[in-house]
Amino acid sequence: MRDGIEEGFLAAVSAERLWTDLTFLAAIDRTSGTPGEHQAMAYIADQLRAAGADVTVHEFDAYLSFPGPASIDVVAAPKSWTGGSSVPTKTRSFSANTSDDGLVAELIYVPGGSDMFRDTESQKRLAAADIKGKFVVSEAGSRHNMLTAAQHGAAGYVHAWPSDEDALHEGIVTPIWGTPTPETIDTIPKIPVVTISHNPGKALIAALRDGPVKIRLRARSETGWRRVQLVTGDIRGSGPEFVMLSGHVDSWYLGATDNATGNATCLEVARVFAKQRASLRRGLRVCFWPGHSTGRYAGSAWYADNHWQELHDRCVAHLNCDSTGPLGATEYDEVMATAETFPIGKAVIGELTGQNPAMERPVRAGDQSFWGIGVPTLFMLLSSRPTDQRAKVGGSGYGWWWHTEADTIDKADRGILHLDTKIYALSALRLCRDAVLPLSVSAVAAEIAGIVEGMNAKAAGRFDLTAVEREVARLREAARALDERSPALAKDATRAEAASRAIHRAVRALIPINYTQASAFDHDMAVPMLPLPGLQAIAKLATLPDGSDDAGFLRTRLVRERNRVVHALREAVAALEG
Repeated sequence: MRDGIEEGFLAAVSAERLWTDLTFLAAIDRTSGTPGEHQAMAYIADQLRAAGADVTVHEFDAYLSFPGPASIDVVAAPKSWTGGSSVPTKTRSFSANTSDDGLVAELIYVPGGSDMFRDTESQKRLAAADIKGKFVVSEAGSRHNMLTAAQHGAAGYVHAWPSDEDALHEGIVTPIWGTPTPETIDTIPKIPVVTISHNPGKALIAALRDGPVKIRLRARSETGWRRVQLVTGDIRGSGPEFVMLSGHVDSWYLGATDNATGNATCLEVARVFAKQRASLRRGLRVCFWPGHSTGRYAGSAWYADNHWQELHDRCVAHLNCDSTGPLGATEYDEVMATAETFPIGKAVIGELTGQNPAMERPVRAGDQSFWGIGVPTLFMLLSSRPTDQRAKVGGSGYGWWWHTEADTIDKADRGILHLDTKIYALSALRLCRDAVLPLSVSAVAAEIAGIVEGMNAKAAGRFDLTAVEREVARLREAARALDERSPALAKDATRAEAASRAIHRAVRALIPINYTQASAFDHDMAVPMLPLPGLQAIAKLATLPDGSDDAGFLRTRLVRERNRVVHALREAVAALEG
């Protein structure tokens, strides 16, 4: 049941102001490191200051890559080929360059999976295929696929878009999260990678069934350091903790729904929060990232690296805002959220739309740069187009125009943008205002228990998870006890604050083991990752000969990962029991 403050808060969200901000931002090409992005950042900073936020403008050098021209010429093909002498194509950001004369090689088709971004089966097919010296053509669009192709000697990679829109989508090939380090720089595939649309790809694949196809591929990209800006605005609460709301500013072309609409949402939430700061127990920090599209989340990764301790100590949750208000996006069937935050998002969406969303675990994408620090996530994408109108894309409500020149303001919907912004605003308000921090340790404890049960089945008796099971059971009991006490604790400010600190500590311990493999001070690669990733190799152990060297080496790694998981679970239990 919403109270008067929440009702007033929602009523203050202005569709007119949202559209004014969108109209300004969606008229600018906001490519990172360009005057257009700087103009957008200056506008955002001015709007935040006018709202009464404390504004900081950071400047730093980011390692970015800008696609240049590409071409595919068909050199030889069977008689069944009727697609002409050339195929329209675009270079992927961070693609390797060819010479001006290009590369000539045969094509080989490696089928992609059902999920363009998260498929893993096609990686196995790539590793098994005879691709050395050939151009791979595949519907699989994961950077892991492209890296696998490079590692197995492919001459290049032609991504044939799996959905049938007549559009060429921009993209990025590096699997590195943010700026490379000496340890990761060589993982950028050193082959040219380009995109073609669905129908030419389908025609090439059909021609390959009738005989060899040889193409000449040219691709250029410009990669190096660019000076960028990153804007933050703070609306402070009565305590030191804050909720972070963020979205990327840089775009492909005008990027109206990816992500000028998200920027407008963040600005409007900041305006409304500034008027309600007296009711906030926790503050709101609104962040506007550069380097998302051409630097693989370079802005948010830089911010995590350079504000690590503050985020660790004070940031209780992260709401990522990408692609709000797309045309035709009337469905809220899934909420991308960690288990800790999902109940908030589900409740708010239910109240404001009448829909009952399912939880979708966040993927290793977006600007989710804060899991190693222990910050839980609510949202990334939000409203979606109906299932039969969804393209195989990664944003814009699954609109076909994502990452193309067609993502202009006519692809945004005023009413949907207004509703999406209300959902973000009310979710953030509850995180900032509730007496006891509304993160569900019970939900994540139940999730981990289910994951461990599945791992035990895969272990086939080859690895002992008893210690993990014991600590998960303790966590579930401690979380249940806190849930029972929370209504009473909320009535006493001192006890509510203590409970909130305990929940923050517990969640901060649990997020890294559930979502990361790297250390808390590093970033995992931008490739698909399963829950409790450090223990997922249990399934592989069960396939290795008992007593073999490989089994012994892997068992040693798993023991260390088990120690990490058990330690984190004990830390969470200690926080709740304390």
